Amino acid sequence: MSSFSFENKIDSSHRLELQAWIEQGKNLADDGFYAQALSTYDEAISRFPADFAVWHWRGDALANLGRYAEALSSFDQALSLAPRHAPSWVFRAVVLLHQERAQEALASCDRALAIAPTDPEAWLFRGAALQKLGRYKQAYASFEQATQCSKR
Repeated sequence: MSSFSFENKIDSSHRLELQAWIEQGKNLADDGFYAQALSTYDEAISRFPADFAVWHWRGDALANLGRYAEALSSFDQALSLAPRHAPSWVFRAVVLLHQERAQEALASCDRALAIAPTDPEAWLFRGAALQKLGRYKQAYASFEQATQCSKR
């Protein structure tokens, strides 16, 4: 889900530094050190505030810390910088589901699917949003679509 192919507006000499910050944060998060990952991302943002990827990963760390309002703000910032980044729309939807905002989560999943129609996670969380809304038939269809996309 983390294909970051968007071109960031930083020169190549700084791209390696930025990538090192992001990788350090991701490694910390992978080991469950979300607060330390967050600090790493915050430091990266102080140096590269216009990079969408660092905002995305900051949102992920905040969500894992249960700080959903802040996570949502980070995903919104990432999307303001890269509005066609489907994974950020999906992560945004997950945060909205944690906040019991299923209708908005559904809209975020639909935005992700408009960009990446075969994204299995977008279909999965779309199904979760629909289920929370009591739209079970549509939810099951989305879950089936997630399964089909995962097989590709």
